Amino acid sequence: MKNQKAIVTIAIGDKYLATFNNICCENWEEYGNKFGYDIILITSPIDVSQRAMNRSMAWQKLLILSQFWSSEYDRIVWIDSDVIINNSNAYDICDGVPIEMVGAVDAYSIPTKEIHDMSLKRMYDNWSQLGISFIDNLQPGAYYTNRRIPGGDLDSVVQTGVFVCSPKYHKEIFEEVYYKYEDANGAEWNYEMPAFSYELLRRGVVKYISPRFNFCVSNIESAFYWGMKESCLKQIHDLSIFMHFAGCMDRMNDVKKELL
Repeated sequence: MKNQKAIVTIAIGDKYLATFNNICCENWEEYGNKFGYDIILITSPIDVSQRAMNRSMAWQKLLILSQFWSSEYDRIVWIDSDVIINNSNAYDICDGVPIEMVGAVDAYSIPTKEIHDMSLKRMYDNWSQLGISFIDNLQPGAYYTNRRIPGGDLDSVVQTGVFVCSPKYHKEIFEEVYYKYEDANGAEWNYEMPAFSYELLRRGVVKYISPRFNFCVSNIESAFYWGMKESCLKQIHDLSIFMHFAGCMDRMNDVKKELL
């Protein structure tokens, strides 16, 4: 350990580890060297209890501030392992985030709130016509109430694939969410994200940062590249800082062919 900041992720299993090592590792290390971060890759479960094994590994990001090495850092940045960093656009994600705040992107503002709302409605209309079932979360409040969380009055949702945090200020909050909530309906309910977002916003500790730090491929495609048959991954990469393949990790091999 040589830095006061660390980037942390989890990649458990051959598929996830190979994807990270082959596609992400080099650009993450470049970012870390450029802005003074250690890179910590967790390759085995932090919690091996039966409860933990019965739910997604995504929940274990809430335990990263509880590890023996966590207190060595002032700031820790969590990044899901399905993120590619575009270092040509990069600046330090911690810039402008007070240490007592959690820096994150509003899921309902990728790439902007207005464009997100329009593209989400277009997606829902298309799914309805095709007979595809979905949870209608057109408004942020519904994102919580549809998942039995009392956040109907909230006007945003923290996208928990990328966030800035501090062991000193946030360890207890993260642990509380981890042990208080269950993984109801898994991927359909977005694992830890609704509960984590709700608890952070309820406490008023969120500082929203540029959507380019969590440039979700599916969001950008539905907004700007709807129905296109040719690849748009290079265009998305060129606009992003952290290009996030949330829900479409298998497409990371395509971007490797185009860019890396």
